Amino acid sequence: MANLTAKELSAIGDHLAAEDNLVRKYRMYAGTTQDPQIKQKCEEIAQRHQNHFNTLMGHLS
Repeated sequence: MANLTAKELSAIGDHLAAEDNLVRKYRMYAGTTQDPQIKQKCEEIAQRHQNHFNTLMGHLS
């Protein structure tokens, strides 16, 4: 992998923070709803954002 500039690292850091925030929000939403369909959709969205987070972290390895 090529060396990343400080600006690129900062942008990745910002995206990681945003993805982490979305994972936590959707997990919280899934935990507070009583509707099974909404719960499932929130869990799916949380997993999608967790995958995005993991992919970004993989680029830093």
